[in-house]
Amino acid sequence: MTSFKLLIIFIMITMMQHHGIIYRTGTKRPRLLNRQTKEERIRPIPANMLGTWRISGVSTTQQGVIRPDGQPVTQYDQSEKHNMLISFFPDSTFTRVGTEGEYATGKWDFDSTARTIFLTSNRKTEEIGVFFSYADNGMRLINFEFSPTESVSLTEYGHKLLRFQDDPYFEKNNWWRIKPERSENDVQIRARLLNYLAHTASILSSAQIREQDYISMEFSQGIVRLYNVGVGVVKKDKIPATWISSFYSPKEAHKAYDMFEDYLFTGKHKKYQSGNWVRDDHHILVDIHNGMRKK
Repeated sequence: MTSFKLLIIFIMITMMQHHGIIYRTGTKRPRLLNRQTKEERIRPIPANMLGTWRISGVSTTQQGVIRPDGQPVTQYDQSEKHNMLISFFPDSTFTRVGTEGEYATGKWDFDSTARTIFLTSNRKTEEIGVFFSYADNGMRLINFEFSPTESVSLTEYGHKLLRFQDDPYFEKNNWWRIKPERSENDVQIRARLLNYLAHTASILSSAQIREQDYISMEFSQGIVRLYNVGVGVVKKDKIPATWISSFYSPKEAHKAYDMFEDYLFTGKHKKYQSGNWVRDDHHILVDIHNGMRKK
């Protein structure tokens, strides 16, 4: 169980470099992790991988331990510590984002016959068994089988967008998360800040397209503070540690903060009052992004 928890923390192929081999599941269907799921109704084709998924739990089967009915004992952990998203895009790329600042990218391929997915990152490839299903509430589910005794379940977090390049978790919208290897100048710091602002704006725009009834910045914590209606900045002593760690140093992170705060106080801002605060805040953020880019 310890090695599997480590695998979950670093999710997918990026976190499984210690394996050194490719695990082949063949055509065996992964066991169902959520007992409330209905019978399989989603065809095992690449298109059904598209979208963003959130880890909802992990399942481990205790080898050698049998219940009175002769079935193996399986432990299902549904705790909230599995705070990670993985997004699959039509250009065969995927991204993985965690609430503690974890971020990774890679390539994926799907074998419809074997019902397995190949995840490649950092020159390592893992083949994982896949089973699609629906929960009783209508949400799509994916179950990944890493081995005969270790599985992970994921719940649909966001369906694919028509323009997948506009997805908040597409790679080009997330390079602000990657900590630079050397100190950056003001131009580079501003560019990192602008990418973060564009990413935040894309969360709002995608929420409108998907008609989401909630907005969550759980996986994109930063310095933007959203109001109904309005955009502000968090207090300096409340800047998330994960946002600061995406810069070369805290000093450079605070420089980006000062750039944003200064523009909020000195820039010209158009008023939006459409009655939809998500739409209005998205427009405000886009205006701020475009205004700061011209400076």
